[in-house]
Amino acid sequence: MAKNHYKTLGISNSATKSEIKRAYRRLAMKYHPDKNNSTHAQKLFIEINEAYAFLSKDEIEELKRPQKSYEAKTSKNFSQEELEKRMRWAKQYAQYKKIKEEKIIEINYYKIQNSSLGWITTLISRMSISLAFIIFLDFKIIPPSSFEVELVTNYIDMSSQKLALKLRDKKKNEFTFGVSFDDIKRVNIASINEYSCQKSKLFRQNTNMILKIKNQEVSIFNHYCVYKVFYFYLVILLLPLITLFSKGPNSVYILSTYVISSLSVIGMVFLLLTILI
Repeated sequence: MAKNHYKTLGISNSATKSEIKRAYRRLAMKYHPDKNNSTHAQKLFIEINEAYAFLSKDEIEELKRPQKSYEAKTSKNFSQEELEKRMRWAKQYAQYKKIKEEKIIEINYYKIQNSSLGWITTLISRMSISLAFIIFLDFKIIPPSSFEVELVTNYIDMSSQKLALKLRDKKKNEFTFGVSFDDIKRVNIASINEYSCQKSKLFRQNTNMILKIKNQEVSIFNHYCVYKVFYFYLVILLLPLITLFSKGPNSVYILSTYVISSLSVIGMVFLLLTILI
């Protein structure tokens, strides 16, 4: 009998509780009488709910399951009266599961709001979004400052597959600039005595090198700059918008409270460590 229930839900006998629940939700939504009123769909809806009730081991006093004699029969042998009884039970059971899940979500929501996790999540969300706004300003809006540099040495960095230029500014500070293989030709033909770099105003990142080639200025990007993965950090840091906009007793907020907040913290830590080190 159990094997038939698994087959009804289209899952394997080793399916986990979460897999059983996902299969049930998908099929119940597909064959619900309000969406599909064919006789075949109604019978499937009944079987789907009975299978889920059996596999989830629900013991519902107020919702008596159909007689076992019904289960022993094939769907072809059901009388119209028996089919209607099973359908009433299936609808009641589906409604019961819906209300139960909504109550669980509501309880979890108020549990979060009444604990320290509620204000911590809000704080993390605002910090993450603020940091996203700051790096957007730093890299895309505020004009960078320019300064002259001289080439100390260069070498091929095999680990990153980049040409590494060791540069020195007028204050004798040295730093490494990563050049993609596509830009190596430009570096080779540029006037060596006329190198200059650009530094972001807020986080002081060496973002670009300005070369003069045939009296024209050409900008190449620093692949050792943290902003090489700018859009990755921007997306990660803006994810808490989902948490703020979905705030309420719903599954999106519950999930984002734990998952998105964790991702945002990891993103902020990695970004700040990369900038500071």
